[in-house]
Amino acid sequence: MKKKASASMDFRKNLMLYYCAVGVIILGYVFLSIGGANSFTSLTLGPVILVIGYLVAMPVALLCGIGKKESGGDAASAVQEPEKKSRKQVKSE
Repeated sequence: MKKKASASMDFRKNLMLYYCAVGVIILGYVFLSIGGANSFTSLTLGPVILVIGYLVAMPVALLCGIGKKESGGDAASAVQEPEKKSRKQVKSE
């Protein structure tokens, strides 16, 4: 059985956002390595950028565009199929 959703979905936007999120995370690790043990970049800026990368940028990249493509025909057909089955069962009884 072939899935039609994978052929119609466009992942370019998700992939670009994913690469940006990875870039933000790498930038956070670079800031951690810059400066001494008590510098602003290694104690404050690096961890803040890492938190933004892991908790904001990565979920946005993964979840962007999920509801737009799937809510079209698939959700409507999934709702209608159980109704058809229940009607057939009622007729046979």
